[in-house]
Amino acid sequence: MARVKSGPFVGFSGTVDGITYYQLPNGNTYAKTKNKKRTVKPSSKQLVVEKDTKIFTNFMKPLKRFTTVGYGLEAKKLGMNPHNAMVSCNRRNSIQGEFPNRGVDYAKILMTKGSLPGTAAAEVKVTETGLSFTWDTKATSPAHISDQAILMAYFPELKESRYTTGGAHRLTGKDVLDLAGIKKGSTVEVYISFVSDDRNQISDSLHLGKFNW
Repeated sequence: MARVKSGPFVGFSGTVDGITYYQLPNGNTYAKTKNKKRTVKPSSKQLVVEKDTKIFTNFMKPLKRFTTVGYGLEAKKLGMNPHNAMVSCNRRNSIQGEFPNRGVDYAKILMTKGSLPGTAAAEVKVTETGLSFTWDTKATSPAHISDQAILMAYFPELKESRYTTGGAHRLTGKDVLDLAGIKKGSTVEVYISFVSDDRNQISDSLHLGKFNW
């Protein structure tokens, strides 16, 4: 038995290639290896698991640095690192479709996770230079007008992301995310969330839709 501290199987329960993964109540992932190698073809369920693991591993690559902010607080609660916390919170619910045509449902992804109130309404428009965001500035406690916007643009086809984790204050009601240098003609999934000025609270992200850049 060994603890799984990183990689695509964090947060997963099941058996793949003779290794059984399971979760403890504290959120930690452990693995046990069977003595014998698999001598039969993988089951349909195992094929789905292997496919989903590959899908989510590729999804996470452009977010390597972002997870420190997006899931830093959640990671402390779960007793794992930020990358693994994001995988654990998203993988099961965000991959949709019938095998082998499985893929990420970006509307179900939480780029950030926390208890801070987000915004009642937000919009985004594509401009010549990037994305123009606007949002409802009302702040219900413990939200505050000094909370900062987190703006995320995720490009599935390019396997790139562009974001800011210290955008305009909630009171401002608007901000711009510069997309200079990113190839035009690509699909972008857009999200917004808020983080407190002291970085001790963060909101769940809100998916604002899919756009053509």
